[in-house]
Amino acid sequence: MGNPTVEFAYAPATEIMRQDPHNEGALAETISILKAQDGVIKIYNGLQHEDKATTYLLVVWESYEHHEKLMKDEVTYPILGSALSSVLDLSKISLLHVKPTNEPYKAFEAPVLEIVTYTLHDGQSKTKLEGLVDKLANHLTNTAKSSTEVANVFHTSWGPTREKDNVLVLFIGWPSIEAHLDLVKNDPGAIDIIGQCKAISDVDVIHVPLALC
Repeated sequence: MGNPTVEFAYAPATEIMRQDPHNEGALAETISILKAQDGVIKIYNGLQHEDKATTYLLVVWESYEHHEKLMKDEVTYPILGSALSSVLDLSKISLLHVKPTNEPYKAFEAPVLEIVTYTLHDGQSKTKLEGLVDKLANHLTNTAKSSTEVANVFHTSWGPTREKDNVLVLFIGWPSIEAHLDLVKNDPGAIDIIGQCKAISDVDVIHVPLALC
């Protein structure tokens, strides 16, 4: 079948979700509708750690075409939108589809998910950026394998986005935000690769503790 497609949506959270990011009652209708759709594999949600105000919804689909079918459903899609409006501000929603180069589940199910978005600078090589992101992902994974403290929860997965040809997204699962900060500060190899990425792209980093719905 190949690797899945990750629908990656985020928007300002409603008050009920800011107070309880994994509120099962508020999410119930949305999750029920999504789980009834053909091609849905897994659904995750969470609140951004940095601003405590942005809800993230990650839906793993068998393919983009499966999600596209839902978006074209003139009956179900408006109902889904109405349900979503209770948990996030639909007028400010951002949506990307990421095609990861490997399965992302271990990253999503770690205690903290780091989401890194790379936006290529004009005139720079996308192939070069892809190589650097892949190198960073492999470096971090290999570092994790050498440590018994993080090996069971640490995972990386990255891929291009369907909507923006100049954007790549890297998902990294961590045991904690502190573990991420400690490794990046003390790992010369990671620091070097990150610096090379920043030289040719804008790099945006956020953290989200996700829950499997």
